[in-house]
Amino acid sequence: MDSVTQLLFGGVVAQAGARRILGRRAVAAGALIATLPDLDVLSGLFGPESITDGWLYHRAVSHSIPATLIYGTAIGWMIWKAERLRRKPADTEEDRNRRHCWMWLGALACVTHPVLDLFTAYGTQLLAPFSAVRFAIDAMPIIDPLYTLPLLVAFLFGLTSRAKPRHVQRMARFALVYVVLYTTMAWGIGLHMQERTRAELRAAHVVHADTARVAAYPVLFQPWWRRIVVDLPDAILIGFASPFAAKPIAWQTIPRPDRSKALQAAEATYDAGVFRWFADGRLHWTLKPDPMPDNAGGLIAEAHDYRYGMPGDSILGFWGLRFRLTAQNEVVGPPQYLTERPRFSRASFEQLRDGVLGR
Repeated sequence: MDSVTQLLFGGVVAQAGARRILGRRAVAAGALIATLPDLDVLSGLFGPESITDGWLYHRAVSHSIPATLIYGTAIGWMIWKAERLRRKPADTEEDRNRRHCWMWLGALACVTHPVLDLFTAYGTQLLAPFSAVRFAIDAMPIIDPLYTLPLLVAFLFGLTSRAKPRHVQRMARFALVYVVLYTTMAWGIGLHMQERTRAELRAAHVVHADTARVAAYPVLFQPWWRRIVVDLPDAILIGFASPFAAKPIAWQTIPRPDRSKALQAAEATYDAGVFRWFADGRLHWTLKPDPMPDNAGGLIAEAHDYRYGMPGDSILGFWGLRFRLTAQNEVVGPPQYLTERPRFSRASFEQLRDGVLGR
């Protein structure tokens, strides 16, 4: 999820469980702790060796369940220790309760981060450093205002209100119940759209309909309008559908390219391997002549992550990599980053609205 939602969720979790004992500072601390895993984006400041290293290191160890529980608990203990040095309280039952509360707050606020990220399609290494497997449940988009708004209201109330602790705590718990139910609904929509897709493929007598890999990725800012992706041996089917419309999915068929020597050379590079791992294998490759005069007879190989995208120019995905190859199928230099993100406009908003409503 986006950093703002992560911050708010951590703050509301702290508000629900720790504000009565630790006061309003617990809400602010929970919010800040919940954002710490995303500090792994700073790894780029230390000179990554490749353009794909950002994909390799983001949502890795800092986002794993074991690591967040450990360093979250340690951060909670350090906050309690700093507070104790300042206040110099006696070793009382109250002081021990505060220590336990800070440590629980640190662990829970920190672990909420990878748990939220799990429900997006981006992928999170929940078991790093013991495993590099990227876990992803295609339930939620990265940004969803209807998910974030109740958290914002509860967070601001917990941070500023002087109401009785039980009332503040009750509001936080209400917000957490709401987001759990909302996430469950979004997950269910994805599963429903997958089953609906398989039923349509079977009805159309599509070969491999029962064994094809089917995914229903949420399109921007909401969980209802889905980008449906079906992997067949010789082609990729991409369509868009909403649970609010029963009309058949209109498919765009993307043929898979022949595995030429040039394509095999590009796929064998380190960057292509990282990209394939990052995209969970969902890369589409295209080959075309290199227009540059300094590479006569050469080719351009482009790989797109087709988990994401909108109808139109970005149907193959929002981003990818471009490789240059010589006439002898040798890769020239590092790859170039590609972006096909459409500009936000009134037309794109109307497209999103109509997609959700199934028009």
